[in-house]
Parts: sequence; C-alpha cells; structure tokens
Amino acid sequence: MNVIIIGFGFIGRELVRTFHEKIDKIRRLDREFRIVGASDSRGYLYHEDGLSLEKLSSVERLSDYSTEYCEGGSTEELIEKDNIDLMVEATPTNIKDGEPGLTFIKTALSKGVHVVTSNKGPLVVAFRELTNLAEKNDCHLLYEGTVAGAVPIFSLVRECLQGDKIRRITGILNGTTNYILSRMYFEGTSFELALKEAQERGITERDPSYDVDGIDAACKVVILANALMNRNVKFEEVERTGIRRITQEAISLAKKSNFAIKLIGTIDRRIEVAPKLVPINHPLCVHGTLNAIHIETDLAR
Repeated sequence: MNVIIIGFGFIGRELVRTFHEKIDKIRRLDREFRIVGASDSRGYLYHEDGLSLEKLSSVERLSDYSTEYCEGGSTEELIEKDNIDLMVEATPTNIKDGEPGLTFIKTALSKGVHVVTSNKGPLVVAFRELTNLAEKNDCHLLYEGTVAGAVPIFSLVRECLQGDKIRRITGILNGTTNYILSRMYFEGTSFELALKEAQERGITERDPSYDVDGIDAACKVVILANALMNRNVKFEEVERTGIRRITQEAISLAKKSNFAIKLIGTIDRRIEVAPKLVPINHPLCVHGTLNAIHIETDLAR
C-alpha cells in the first residue's frame, strides 16, 4: 500500500513516528506498506519507492528531510501522482468552509484513493457529499480520529450495533473542557488558571475558544449525528453553550449533591452541547482529558 500524508503538523509527525515504531506489526498486515509522499503548506516530498520512515520520523519540517523536497510544489500535485492507494489528511480544521482539507479529500476520492482524516472541518461542512463521493468511487472514507480521541466509536457501532437503531447519544467529547472542569472540581482551581494550565500542557485548540465555547464539541456532535444516526445536521443547528460562566461556587454546590458539571453533547430530538449535572457514579462522569460516550438504542439503554 502506497500512502501519502497531507499535513505535517503535530498529528502528521506523530503518525509518522508511530508508523516507524510499529512498522514490524504493520508489515505483518501489509508487506508492501510504505509512505511515498508527504506535504505541508510550503511543498512536498515524494519518492515512488518510499520515503525512509526512520529519517522522516526524525525531522520537524519536511524541508529538513533532503533535497528531494519540492519547495513551492502543491499538495494537489502530490495527490495526482499515479501510484497512491491511501491519503491520510491531517490539515488544520476549518469549520467555515472545510478548506483546504475538503478539496484534498474530494480530489483523492474522485481518483479512487482511499482517505483517512483527522480533520473535522470537511465532515462538518460536507459529510453527505463526501460519503456519497466515496461510495461512487468505491473508496473508503474513514474518520475515527475526529471524535472522542482513542475511543473507536464509529468502528464499534458499525461492527457491533448493526442491528440496533440508535435513539440517543450523549457524551463528553472535548478533553480540554473536561480537564478544566476536573481541575475546578478536584483542586478548586479557577476557570482562568485551569485554562492556562491546559494551554501550557498543549491540549487546547490553537484558539481555546473552540474548546471552552463548545465549538469543537458541536462539530463532533454533527459528525456523530450524520454518521451514526443518518441525520443531515448542520453546525448552525446545534444549540451550544460553553463553560466560561461555570463558577467555582457552582462546582462546589454540585459536588455537595454528588454531581459533577460536565460539558455534554446530546443527540436526540434536539442537538445540543451544554454543561450538565452528571451523577458522580454515572459512566459518563470521567475526569481529566478523558472522553466518554453513552449510546441508547431500541434494544439497549
């Protein structure tokens, strides 16, 4: 399998390092696995026989790899190469129009190239268009990393709940806000200090308002609703309230009653992201940066 990676920021670099660490396991699944190209905002690398994973995993910028770096070359040029089987799309999220990731994904799918993306933007903006394009061209479009971190929610539902009709989904979908609320709950930390700590730990979005105002969680609610419940939800339809107004007094009052305040995404008749009181013994009452999702179906609650 010939793979290209679009976007060489944190996610792209960590993916390459993971491939390098686990290459023996990967090769047991696919002996021909290789990364033949990678691009960033300034250019791209490409070698039809594969790039060195050891070397690629050691650089912070693609231009440091070798003189093979095509300065000024476009990502579209890389995607148009003839021998690409899979594109990993890891460019920054843009929920306004999904670009540039949306165009990259559409180009790849139109060529019959499978796509794996960690980018919420294209799915929020054009979920149905992209899934239809993938089906038309007999491609896989996979996006497990867009929602709930390491929780394989889409694979779980598709593999284990095919006979169920999902009635309701609720969940903690943003690790940053859960970290902030957990610090306020356990340590009595102020919202401002907890947010600063989260930024220092590098767990916030580039613009932390995406986290604390519920924008990131709302994007994930849209993707879950459309992917798992066959809805056609738009971002603007999500009723959204963030956590900026959560005070230490509110946290303390909830704690005295054996509740915790959590930012919860809800999909049923309403599509909502808002702070909710969660019993401390409820499965959704996880802490730190953890995510959790609760699914109710026609057969199980």
